[in-house]
Amino acid sequence: MGPLYDAVGLGMWTYSNAAFRVVTVGPRRFTVEPRTLIVVTHRRETDVPVIAPLVYFGARFWRNREHRMGFAARDDMFLPGFFAGFPEALPKTARRAFFHLGVGRFLPRVEVHPISSASVARAGELVRALPEAPLEKLLPADLADVFRVRSDELGLPAALYGSDVLRGEYADLLWRPVERNDGVGPDGFWERRAARAAADFRALVDVARERPLVVFPEGRPSPDGEIGPLRRGLSALVRRVRPQAFLLIALAYDPLVRGRTRIVASVRPGVEPPEDAETATLELLKRAMPLTSGQYVAHELVAGREATEAGLTDVLEAARSEERPVDPELIDPSRRRARLADALAAADRRPRELPYLAREYESARSV
Repeated sequence: MGPLYDAVGLGMWTYSNAAFRVVTVGPRRFTVEPRTLIVVTHRRETDVPVIAPLVYFGARFWRNREHRMGFAARDDMFLPGFFAGFPEALPKTARRAFFHLGVGRFLPRVEVHPISSASVARAGELVRALPEAPLEKLLPADLADVFRVRSDELGLPAALYGSDVLRGEYADLLWRPVERNDGVGPDGFWERRAARAAADFRALVDVARERPLVVFPEGRPSPDGEIGPLRRGLSALVRRVRPQAFLLIALAYDPLVRGRTRIVASVRPGVEPPEDAETATLELLKRAMPLTSGQYVAHELVAGREATEAGLTDVLEAARSEERPVDPELIDPSRRRARLADALAAADRRPRELPYLAREYESARSV
């Protein structure tokens, strides 16, 4: 790990500070020893470029090359065409352009390591495993029908066999999840996948024993604002690695502001790993979620109540009494008043953000 790792770290810092206003609550400098699990809430797909610079600079990894952090990542990032299939709103022309682009071979060079599921795969993995087979053998019937509808809509050759759909126009469909319980796939596919998932887990344990490891125990960004649930596997990882400490990072995105979305990042190093890893870790992540003005305003408006300065002051004081992190600008009364006014104005412009923020507020306070 050398120049490429540093370039990625600096690139993520540049991106996150250009796209967001990032505020850190907690120590800006800290020590991260090997066998530390860096446990992070998963709110959006932009979480990695937000948290990576916080740890890269906070732990001085720019000079501590020996024990730099690794990342546990979804295994489909290693597949060709990831940037064509994964983003939901990507234009069709971009899907075609990115379909043959892959970054999988570069990821291990910056300490990104895959986590595979034994029971879920992307449709494209089953298709590539036996492209000469009929789609009905490879995919669930309803998904095969979606491919055929797409071919009719675009005037493409009929989607009958796997090889017919290995093209950019189908990239988003090739990223649809298929479960082992669906009862489709080439002979031996799921057995091989289970073996690979076990091997990936063993490799991840080896990495975590040698260096700090970033994990997102929720597995995917929250679709509705709820914090959790955590996927099974964290307990097994903790049991096998026996980490010295957790470094907890909780991100609160607040789009109810003027200009760029504000992110309040709560950083808590040196947390003792709990014995009941999954239940206790979920509670730790909920209590680490910072309070923002956007959360409060969304919660009140969704409940049909008026969001007031007195109400915001009350929830702020309650959070501080429980030693929960808060957006620093809420502490000063004049800045708190300005944040409230901005959030109320933004709520009228961005009503779709309200249910997510309200759910996040409630989820954090469920413990």
